[in-house]
Amino acid sequence: MNTRQRLNWLNSARRDIQASMRTLRIQQKMSQAELAKKMSVPVDQSTISNWESGKTIMDLEQLLDILMIFGKDWKSFFGLLADNAERRTTKKPKQKEPHMEPNAEDKGED
Repeated sequence: MNTRQRLNWLNSARRDIQASMRTLRIQQKMSQAELAKKMSVPVDQSTISNWESGKTIMDLEQLLDILMIFGKDWKSFFGLLADNAERRTTKKPKQKEPHMEPNAEDKGED
């Protein structure tokens, strides 16, 4: 994997993490402020908002803390990210368009 591919994968993984974090929080009917207070090292609500929107990046310890708050296993979470990345990088085979013979009008014939 070259540098450009790795950067694309990292950006995609970051977006997946952000979306997953927001989805988990909403499923738990938890506000950003509530999640911020539950963190082992509490943060501001705006920090949670910035993580979810991609304005800032959480560190690994913060991500693991969030997964524990939501009762999620980090191994399965990272497995899901790997599966998502695999689906994005797997190219679908191109389908051939059916060959059609031009009709008389297309050939300029009457």
